[in-house]
Amino acid sequence: RKSSDVPKTLWNAPIACVIVGDESGDGGEDGDAAEATTAGPVIQYANIAALESVGLKPDQFEKLLATKDPESGEWKVSGKVDKFIDLPSVMKGDKAYESGYKKKMVKANADDAASVDITIESAQRWKLEKSALIDGKFVTETLGVAYAWNSWVEGEDTLCRPGRVREVNIDTGDIEDKIKAQGEVIRELKEVQGFGNKDPEVSDAVQELLRLKALLEEVVASK
Repeated sequence: RKSSDVPKTLWNAPIACVIVGDESGDGGEDGDAAEATTAGPVIQYANIAALESVGLKPDQFEKLLATKDPESGEWKVSGKVDKFIDLPSVMKGDKAYESGYKKKMVKANADDAASVDITIESAQRWKLEKSALIDGKFVTETLGVAYAWNSWVEGEDTLCRPGRVREVNIDTGDIEDKIKAQGEVIRELKEVQGFGNKDPEVSDAVQELLRLKALLEEVVASK
């Protein structure tokens, strides 16, 4: 029986996974990286889904990932890196695992009109540790923090999933309010302004009402 190819399976997994460590020394927790004594957190691993979440293709991993010096063992950010994910490389306290994690990991570039905020929601994260027997004692070393998420939000309302799935995250309550308001518009056109059903003002308003109702049905069916 053939053994499973774990690295390949993780690389192609339909869930985003990254490992965040430090370029050297201790990193920052939830925005404290600027106050750390090091160059800060770096991305040591990212699979295809994670690359997609920041707009990169599988063969563009060098634009995000740091590289490990084979001699010193230290992680360094090369000049090829031009994408950055703001995720902490440490977890405070005794917490070793957390679910339901939410963070804006990419902030929109004010100079780039096409740039948007990217937020992970309901993510999981956990400490990566290595234990070794040194001088007769077990010593645990924290290597970094692993993150996993199966969806992310671009901007304010676009819900994304691996495989280039994009859905506008529309609030059904908002659509229902618009339907009610559009009904009032039609009522005023007919009862106050005296337009008939065949008048273009009324027919156009009715078409908009039908569009909103169809949109509501589509959104409800997709949930």
